[in-house]
Amino acid sequence: MAQAKYQAIAHELRARIDSGALAPGERLPSEPDLVRQFNASRNTVRLALALLTNQGLVVTRQGLGTFVAEPAKPFTALLSRVDVHPAGQAASTFLPEVSDEGAEPEMSRQVVEKAPASSSVAEKLKITRGDLVVVRRRSGTIRGIPWLMMASYFPLDIASGTPLEQAGDIAQGSIALLADLGFPQVGYADEIGARMPSPGETAFFGLSAGTPVIVVNRTAYAERRAIRMTRYVYRGDRVRLMHEVGSIPPRFRTT
Repeated sequence: MAQAKYQAIAHELRARIDSGALAPGERLPSEPDLVRQFNASRNTVRLALALLTNQGLVVTRQGLGTFVAEPAKPFTALLSRVDVHPAGQAASTFLPEVSDEGAEPEMSRQVVEKAPASSSVAEKLKITRGDLVVVRRRSGTIRGIPWLMMASYFPLDIASGTPLEQAGDIAQGSIALLADLGFPQVGYADEIGARMPSPGETAFFGLSAGTPVIVVNRTAYAERRAIRMTRYVYRGDRVRLMHEVGSIPPRFRTT
């Protein structure tokens, strides 16, 4: 299938960026220059630049032109980091590695609501779609950059009448609390994928068109049942996910 001309122009400009011929921060040729260079219409050139913008490769500055985007420094979410509480139950957390010294993730206050379980949540918790669950939501930023949205879903028969229904942080953490309630966590499973963002996610992360989000659904289990499903949504252009398996010497660990 023949490639559209605007795609061919975008491909050529992307190749120049990848090779370093167009360096980060460098201004691209003007639209009239690109029109002459590629013997294309102005509309075709604009479509090519829009495609590169959607891919995060260039940025347009009003009145100044189009520039090669500065490479974004990614944050690292270490999915396999596991701590063990004194009671013996495993606690799973996503801890970002931030290379800039002194930069720490900031998490919002937890907001709590009761809501009907969606099909995906019901499937993970082995309940009926529409059953009420307790949802605890929060979001995170690093150096003022939004990077994480998360929501934890708890079956109502477990969470009802407990601190899980109350806004704000849980003093001992939800995993220790669940253990105190008779549901010690014995393991969890991660389901990882990518999709296009919802309007709310686009607004929170400030994503340009065409930028996906990375979604991790983590389902935690006690011996006899699923006890929590946490959905982590990351901005796909600034976050990388990492697993560590086995015994890693401390000097080689990412954090």
